[in-house]
Amino acid sequence: MHLVLDYGGVIVEHGDEREQAHILGIDPDADPYPGWLAYFAFRDGFVQTTAGYLELLSTLTGASEDACRDYLETTWLSPNFPEEHVDILRNLAADHTLVLFGNMARPWIETVLSEHGVLDCFDELVVSSDLRRSKPHPKGYFECLPEGDEPVAFVSDEYNEDLMMGETLGMASVWVENDDETPYREPDVRISAFGDLPELLDGDGLPSTR
Repeated sequence: MHLVLDYGGVIVEHGDEREQAHILGIDPDADPYPGWLAYFAFRDGFVQTTAGYLELLSTLTGASEDACRDYLETTWLSPNFPEEHVDILRNLAADHTLVLFGNMARPWIETVLSEHGVLDCFDELVVSSDLRRSKPHPKGYFECLPEGDEPVAFVSDEYNEDLMMGETLGMASVWVENDDETPYREPDVRISAFGDLPELLDGDGLPSTR
């Protein structure tokens, strides 16, 4: 099967950026929060490099380049990456085509996946910083589709922002249940955690797609 896996919320979990605001010496309750502005600029392709992100973050906050690097390291480059996800990804990659789909900057994803030894599990990375479009813009979804008619499932913890668009392109929606979201309609499949995915694929839990 062709599996499209959401990055943040499924493979890794990021904390609230504002918890690290002290590194930059800024108010975590600032609105708009400067860290988000710099992140969105890189995520959506307006800034093209980590150096450009750091320069923008320093300009927005008045923090030194060293402080900005420390901030980056403790936020986007140090997500929670459960050890069991490493084995899950390696096992899935042995039997399926894996595509990572994320609203994130490519070099940060590559760094995190490389540090955990799973970058080579993915046949392709479809990342908003390359596309200059974030989900749910359809451009990324088309990039995720296989060339043939192989069945496709999209796994994400966000139904309304992620999976519903995938359904319109024939992807089976696998929603990793998220207490913070009420889906607009029922996903094709619900699972409680990423670790439930292999058992689902081994059984008859996915509908036919495309």
